[in-house]
Amino acid sequence: MEITKINPAFEDERGSIWDFLTDETIHHVGFLVSKKDAIRGKHFHKEQKQYTLVQNGKIRVSVKNLQDPNAKVETKELNKMDMVFFPPYMYHSIEALEDCECLIFTSKSRKGSGYEEDTFRVEDINSFNL
Repeated sequence: MEITKINPAFEDERGSIWDFLTDETIHHVGFLVSKKDAIRGKHFHKEQKQYTLVQNGKIRVSVKNLQDPNAKVETKELNKMDMVFFPPYMYHSIEALEDCECLIFTSKSRKGSGYEEDTFRVEDINSFNL
């Protein structure tokens, strides 16, 4: 799991400019608000790429590459302005370690049933196989 610390691309006396993604096709931007101890996700996508950027708060992300039969669950904590990338077939869950807000960028539209068509829920990642 790759975590990117996002820093300003430019700063001066007027403020700052932040570049989150470059050269990516994004069809959806969402805003996720979670209360402390809430767990979200617990799923994977077969086609969609997803970036999650912590705007405020702290989260714990658990991932597992479902295309690697030897993969283990990997867990990391993310803080403000940390961003994680979930490629297709990457199981992911997000636990709010404190109240938090995140921006979600995805490569597939979530219009209508777009989200559900490519979301595959996993209740117990430790016993799940493709």
